[in-house]
Amino acid sequence: MKKISLLLVLFFMNVTNAQNLKDYRALLQKGENSEVAAKKLIEKSASAFDETKQPIYAGFLAVGKFFMAKHVFNPLKKMSYFNAGKNTMEAAVKSDPKNLEVRLMRLITQESVPKFLGYYQNIEEDRNFLTRDYKKTADNDLKIYIKAYLKL
Repeated sequence: MKKISLLLVLFFMNVTNAQNLKDYRALLQKGENSEVAAKKLIEKSASAFDETKQPIYAGFLAVGKFFMAKHVFNPLKKMSYFNAGKNTMEAAVKSDPKNLEVRLMRLITQESVPKFLGYYQNIEEDRNFLTRDYKKTADNDLKIYIKAYLKL
């Protein structure tokens, strides 16, 4: 009986986590073009990271900071948000180097930012990692997105 209860708890945690990630992914889609969504992504992911210390939330937080760099006008604030996002993303990858979603976020960021910012060192590494390991995830939404993004 204890085993069944434990399995049910784990199942519901996975379902809740999957729904939770969908919320973050929706904010990611809106955040690039919406300062309000970018701020909400930062707030929500910072809170989740503080609570759980899970690197996935640090990845979402980093992307929110990158988006804010795009939305602010002041060049010093742009660089501040960009550098904070870069540091947060690198910490997330270092904490969980096998996390497909964090590596995908870093890849997309590095391919998107201007080269003169100097944040492009891991493009080939991340592409190779994602190409090799994307089939291993149980998250079908993530698998489909990676496959489409990498044009596999």
